[in-house]
Amino acid sequence: MKPEIFHHVLYYVYGGKLSDEDIKANAREIIDAADRYGVVNLKLEAEAVFVKSTKITVNNMMDHLHYAVSKTCALLQEAVMDFVVENGADVLNGVSFDDIPGGSSLFVDLIAAVTRDKKENSPKKKDADGDKEDFNTMRVSDLRKRLHEKGLDIDGSRKAMIATLREHTV
Repeated sequence: MKPEIFHHVLYYVYGGKLSDEDIKANAREIIDAADRYGVVNLKLEAEAVFVKSTKITVNNMMDHLHYAVSKTCALLQEAVMDFVVENGADVLNGVSFDDIPGGSSLFVDLIAAVTRDKKENSPKKKDADGDKEDFNTMRVSDLRKRLHEKGLDIDGSRKAMIATLREHTV
């Protein structure tokens, strides 16, 4: 831990108030230190500043999610989930969920369900691979129907069905 971070924690513990600028400049380090030493209020303040000052993107959302879970930062985790709900199609097309132990399939299915409901009243867009339809948000029954119509195997995970459809769609 950097000496200035330790100084911030001690200053806070002894009744000092850190400025938002100081917290913003060192948010993750302050969260780490506050979490390590059980300074809950400082951790929560730093988390709030971090969430307010951080732009969550498709490229950084998994890092933020892993960090939120590892440090039990519920506000950050909620911000990431809100981002996922608002940007479901982009997340499905741009993020690998393979590094979520045991939960990747469930997570992808959850995002697909939320995104599907939002897209039902929206005009169709091409997905990231240029397909006329975004297979990522289709219901399993629709994926199976498409596979059946093409004479392809309809058994398998959502991921496997989408891969097969993409492979056989011109």
